[in-house]
Amino acid sequence: MQRLILLLTFVACSRAWDLFGGPSWDGLAVTWGPNPFSSVYFDQLPRTESAAQSDGWTKVSDCSENSFFRGKQYMKNNDAAAVVLFDKNGYIAGIQVGVPVSMNWPTPSMKYKSNFNYDSANNLMVQTAYFVPPRDICSVGRSQSQYDSEGTGSNLYLQQGPNPVTDSVLVPRLEAEIGNTNWVKGNCFYTMGQHYWYELRDDMSLDDFYPAFLLYNSGELNGFGWAMDTNLVSPRFEHPKPNVFDKFMKRVPTVLQTVDQLSTLHIYMDDYPLLNHC
Repeated sequence: MQRLILLLTFVACSRAWDLFGGPSWDGLAVTWGPNPFSSVYFDQLPRTESAAQSDGWTKVSDCSENSFFRGKQYMKNNDAAAVVLFDKNGYIAGIQVGVPVSMNWPTPSMKYKSNFNYDSANNLMVQTAYFVPPRDICSVGRSQSQYDSEGTGSNLYLQQGPNPVTDSVLVPRLEAEIGNTNWVKGNCFYTMGQHYWYELRDDMSLDDFYPAFLLYNSGELNGFGWAMDTNLVSPRFEHPKPNVFDKFMKRVPTVLQTVDQLSTLHIYMDDYPLLNHC
């Protein structure tokens, strides 16, 4: 307990320092867990290509304006749970999650199967999110000064089709602006944030479950995540069971109460997820 108090004191002081300068999206961490001292939970991912190379990440594809996604693709230990994308200048541009084709998921009947595209180089079905406008990633990229002022990115874009430029949807940066969308307010969970789920309904079909969610804290977007109704194997994935779904959803759809578990991944764009109190 004393170690936890010291840690929270440290990050609180660091957050206070950040308020006087620097970008609000000042990190990129994945995987929620109950132990903040674990090397698995709240794992900070590299935000520059040089940092990725130094940390043992491997480039699996280069930047191409002819691909179904934009960015230089990097993976660590061949783990497709968190694939980072860098722009042409080596700055963080996005993140992907990959599902092995052998799992036969997403299924043809899924309403949002277009969120996934086939990555032939890695034999994966890939879902992609960007932190900067996709059209700029492989054409101009960001400068050092832009990265210094914006941090991880300027906005969140979720790709919902084969064209990363025309099929990527901008997510509201401010929670006050989300009322004009189909995102449904869920529950607040400390160290995660205020959850939002897309078109969540009591009587929805499992095929209608949108494979991503949003996280807001203090009225601003600072995280999101993947949520898939299939069992994906990686130490990065979280596997909540139906008995805890009401911690994240105000009303749990009937069909979700019948699944064994979900494979989820919380993704934080700030450096101090432990201070996310909605």
